Amino acid sequence: MASPNREQKFYNFAVIMKKKILTIGLLALSLLAGCDSKQPGLGYRVTCTMDSKIHRDSATLLVLEQDYQQLRVCGIACADQNTFSFTGQTDRPKVALIRWDNDSTRPFYFILEPGDINISIKPGTWDIKGGAGNLEYQQFVNWRNRLMNERVATWQKYLKMSSDSSLKRADEVLLVRQDSLLNDSLQRQTVERINKGDAVGLIIRERYWQQLDAEHMRQLK
Repeated sequence: MASPNREQKFYNFAVIMKKKILTIGLLALSLLAGCDSKQPGLGYRVTCTMDSKIHRDSATLLVLEQDYQQLRVCGIACADQNTFSFTGQTDRPKVALIRWDNDSTRPFYFILEPGDINISIKPGTWDIKGGAGNLEYQQFVNWRNRLMNERVATWQKYLKMSSDSSLKRADEVLLVRQDSLLNDSLQRQTVERINKGDAVGLIIRERYWQQLDAEHMRQLK
């Protein structure tokens, strides 16, 4: 067979190079798509606003990777009019915390989940809006605070009646029993919520397990 002429050789070379360029281009596009693998519905935006009485310079968002039991840094933000903002993606609700870099107090815990999460922090109080997990977490904390306030009120009443000598034996039995029932409800429902084992339960365990008595602590899974 006669060898191809120069024009045929050039044509064959051009075809081969065109195929290689196309292959390289498709590979590059696939790599870029992998780097920008944003999936609809998984994005989150966390906005944390501090009261003007609380000054913070910067904040770090960390997420607990439960499979590895390690904290992963997801973002660092500087204060913008005492507000910190973080964006990213999460495939499921996770335990998250915000740590302020110029503050040695305990970090602020919440549930990182897709959607908008707005956190407001004031002296002695906080509020979270956004996500079913954060709603359940806040409801639990509000319920717990109500029971704690009822216990305080019960003991204040007991002490007042003791100091003015109006405390009768029946009153004492009633108040002690009331406090016991409140404490039992507090401990029992805390254990039940922790044992669900989800992100909310992990935060409640972290914050409150040391306040359980020995009997209820043995019930933890």
